Amino acid sequence: MRKTPREVFSYKKSKFCLNKIQRSVLIGTMLGDGGLRFRGKNCRLHIKHSLKQLSLVNYKWRIFEPIISMKVRCFSQKVGIKDYNFAEFVTLTHPIFTHYYQLFYKNNKKTITNEVADTIDPLVLAVWIMDDGSAEYAGLSIQTHSFSEAEVSLLIKAIKKNIGIQTSKRINKGKYIIYFPFRTLQELKSKLGKYILPEFEYKFVPYREKPRRDCTPDSDENRSMIQSDLCGNVQS
Repeated sequence: MRKTPREVFSYKKSKFCLNKIQRSVLIGTMLGDGGLRFRGKNCRLHIKHSLKQLSLVNYKWRIFEPIISMKVRCFSQKVGIKDYNFAEFVTLTHPIFTHYYQLFYKNNKKTITNEVADTIDPLVLAVWIMDDGSAEYAGLSIQTHSFSEAEVSLLIKAIKKNIGIQTSKRINKGKYIIYFPFRTLQELKSKLGKYILPEFEYKFVPYREKPRRDCTPDSDENRSMIQSDLCGNVQS
């Protein structure tokens, strides 16, 4: 007898246990653009990026495939008066996502505690940089605008302790961001390089080292690829 979708979902949930890689990708995603939301009594993970970052969405889909029941969805959404293209997926709900919601959220706001900061490892940092990292004129930054100065300081301390790289904080648009100076980039890439998708290596190339038009992913070739029907093939 063929199983119903509800039975399939229940089976997936019963078999799912967060492994080490999934844990690190989840934490890196939560430090970046990811969100956990309740649906019923438990939470699910929501991944949504610009369509220019489709390869990152595909990567995360493959990581969490055991607890996903949908394909990656590509769509256009109006933000203000302009249309933007996005790619997204959501997982099934699961108690483990509820646990991480309780770890990351205080009063429904994403919050950095010592417990969160201590979870940073090379894969966590790599995913976080792919989410929120930006090439700078002479370094690399992580856009931490949603966190307080104290929270950014906790993250900087954890990066030094767990990764062995000294960073600093800078003010950008009135908020604090994490900055990796040029002298740290070679060591940073040597520690994270195996986790960085090829499409995101440009973030480790400062503007002074390479013309801006060559170190962004938004080339004519990539735009052509994005406009093709990639979303239907990402799970193959």
